[in-house]
Amino acid sequence: MKFSGMKPSLTAALLLVASPFVAAQQSEDDYRHVYLSGGALQLCSSFNPNNCDDADWIDSDNMRTDRYLNISEKFRIEATSDRVWSAYREETRKKVLDALELIHERINEDIISERVFEREFTRRATLQTYNSLSDAEYAKVIDLLEVPMSSSFPEIVNVEESLDKASAKVFRRFADFAEQNVSNEEKPVVYFSTAGYRDPYSRIDFYQSTLSQLGLEARWLPLDEAVVAARAENRCSELNSVQEELFGAYDRNRVYRDDYQRQVEFCKSGDAEYEMLANADAVFFAGNNANQIRNAFVKDDNSPSELLRMMVARVQQKKLVVGGTSAGAAVLTAKPMVSNGTTASAIKDGSVATNPPPFGCDLDNTCPANTGPDTLTYHPFGGLSLFHFASLDTHFSERGRHGRLVRLAADSTTPLSIGIDENTAMLVNLEKGDFDIIGERGVFFVENAQGAANAVAATFHYLVAGASGMMSPFGIQTAEFADGSNIVQSEPTTNFLTDRGLIDSMRVLCGERKEMTLINKEYRLVAQIDDSSRTATAGGECQIINGKIGMAYQPEEQL
Repeated sequence: MKFSGMKPSLTAALLLVASPFVAAQQSEDDYRHVYLSGGALQLCSSFNPNNCDDADWIDSDNMRTDRYLNISEKFRIEATSDRVWSAYREETRKKVLDALELIHERINEDIISERVFEREFTRRATLQTYNSLSDAEYAKVIDLLEVPMSSSFPEIVNVEESLDKASAKVFRRFADFAEQNVSNEEKPVVYFSTAGYRDPYSRIDFYQSTLSQLGLEARWLPLDEAVVAARAENRCSELNSVQEELFGAYDRNRVYRDDYQRQVEFCKSGDAEYEMLANADAVFFAGNNANQIRNAFVKDDNSPSELLRMMVARVQQKKLVVGGTSAGAAVLTAKPMVSNGTTASAIKDGSVATNPPPFGCDLDNTCPANTGPDTLTYHPFGGLSLFHFASLDTHFSERGRHGRLVRLAADSTTPLSIGIDENTAMLVNLEKGDFDIIGERGVFFVENAQGAANAVAATFHYLVAGASGMMSPFGIQTAEFADGSNIVQSEPTTNFLTDRGLIDSMRVLCGERKEMTLINKEYRLVAQIDDSSRTATAGGECQIINGKIGMAYQPEEQL
């Protein structure tokens, strides 16, 4: 479903405006209804030993350690058949078949790991073909070559051995969060959703193992967009075909037989999810695609499903808490929901209220009208509406998303928007607006955003892990700076279009400087503080209240 005519006209001038701010007050209510993680939570597991401090515990005879592909002739033909390739990609299809045959000749084995396959596919002789594939096309090839997974060889997570201690800490805090509504003698029952993934089965083991290891009663919630569609069309018995049509996911019934059958039975039950969530203490949304998650819980007319209504009511009654990471956090908003886009495209071209384009859509000509792979797209009616204060964005500073969030806020006239850094989370009380920031980095708040052609501006605040405060739908009301020294430092950069350039560079504003300017390609960024601003350092990062930011696309011919 697309949303035409929703984009407001951009008539505002490029202005830098301040917002009122008062001193922080300590809240007496420590209860938190929602948990919002910025994503990139990397844990040690049998499938990802590179994330482990010590990998000696991994038992390849009893644990899943890799994905394996069958590149024998039978599977090569199936992966490149006319059934799954469009006629206008005929030349690409033939090149992929040739590439698969060459890889098989080189390896001289039928069964190889995905890691070996990717290494061989990206060698010089086949690299051009590899680069010509969209993400959807490459995923399709992998799906159709994949060897079936046995449920007796699951991926096992080892939180204690994780190299990334910040990720482990953020996950542990979710376990504490989930315990708010249960007694000390009980394990919290947590349902986790993989509805945002193209392959809904690929992350079941990871979240099952992680949440169980943290002392939670972890259970998979099989509801996703494909199940909703299959029920509506009375096609639960052919769920695999619905997955192909909606997700571009192939042969999941062959590869994940047990999990697939479990989801088919769930689909046929019609209402098993009500009993599940009626007994849940917490729900956790994994990430990947916010639009897919939304479509599983919100009807085509943009009204909430009965299940979502029940969830909202139980959250309000303090019987259920809800968390999410990456797109699973972004989808919780009641404000305009971001679904795609880069800062560069957002500043130059603005935003479009439509469904997000497929990844790599420029390669296989699948981009919707008026969009490209970098277009800023959003849903004007929000996501699951469990968080009513602000629009949400994730993987924030690490991908330089400040400009896209300011543009979204300006175009949609959203008073408050929030961007959460990776390995970082924010816990929020929905009644009072109290919040805490935990993890490794920080949270960026955008207020009073305004936009013009090729330019955006706003008031901003940046707080790091250890900070706390209170918000309303119109902005931050109070804040207490963090004073810790454990914020991880990475190599600084000035790239604000796709990296941490803004956050790294604005450290100078905690010194003698009142203004800083950055230039990347044809884009200019200005950040400044004035007498209404407050600053404080924590672990080398600069925290700012009431800063001002402006970004503009300024090609040389316009200077």
